[in-house]
Amino acid sequence: MEEKGLLSVIVPVYKVEPYLRRCVDSIRNQTYKNLQIILVDDGSPDGCGAICDEYTKIDNRIIAVHQENEGLSGARNNGLLFAKGEYIAFVDSDDWLHPSMYETLVRLIEAHQLDIARCSVVSSDGQTEDSILPRDKHTANQLITGVHVFELYFTEFLCKVVWNAVYRRHIVMGIISPERCHSEDNYVSGRYLYRSKRMMITDKCLYYYYKNPTSIARGGYKRLLDICICTEKLRDDLIREEHMTDTFYIERLNKKLAREFFHFVRSDNDRYRLRSMAYSQKKFIDQYLDFFRRIRFEYILRKKKIQII
Repeated sequence: MEEKGLLSVIVPVYKVEPYLRRCVDSIRNQTYKNLQIILVDDGSPDGCGAICDEYTKIDNRIIAVHQENEGLSGARNNGLLFAKGEYIAFVDSDDWLHPSMYETLVRLIEAHQLDIARCSVVSSDGQTEDSILPRDKHTANQLITGVHVFELYFTEFLCKVVWNAVYRRHIVMGIISPERCHSEDNYVSGRYLYRSKRMMITDKCLYYYYKNPTSIARGGYKRLLDICICTEKLRDDLIREEHMTDTFYIERLNKKLAREFFHFVRSDNDRYRLRSMAYSQKKFIDQYLDFFRRIRFEYILRKKKIQII
């Protein structure tokens, strides 16, 4: 295809030495060649930093950024400072891409004047593979416009992650991913969707998501609390920075926040056990939980002896 726009690909790198070459090679070997590849070494204690530097010597499209450990969000945020592209994409460094992923998505953007083009995903644990397609088959390969784009934040997994997409630059720039939160995609994807007016999701599985059991970004009990933090921040920032006034979506975000806090409270991880809760917080949760969860929530509070103060 005629390559009209530079695509900046940001890859946070931390403790992925066994997988890093597979990831970077899959980006270098894209059929869409007009790339800027930004490898952000997030203070990785293994050989990742040296591998990043090695790649800068064999491919002039690659730059390596080295920083103290700031987490996945910090690496993405700093990577954006170096991005020069008309288009932006993110890749997690233990994943890999189909060779035609970026050509396919940029074609969609150009053909339909999209803000975001997304692909379906293959989930792999190294032994088996499963396809993740749009939940609603009628969503695939269709132009999604207006408020219907943000609507998918509440229903579609493929719209709650940031790495299976190509974005126009204006959708991404100026949005800071919450640092030290393991569910930053929960926040950032919502911001991107709200800004977007035109999007498509292809049913082609072009992104390979590796279910790495040692990945900090993809496991751990902090995620339940972090989802609460990111959901609350999303609601507040959409109101404050994007001037969202639609009470329908504000209420949906409140309901999501109440559900996420319910899941956090009911978890059995003693490292993050909740011992007390403000009355105003409980009142908020009671207001936005559905009836059956509200009954279970009262039972959990009594069972775990959580004080309301």
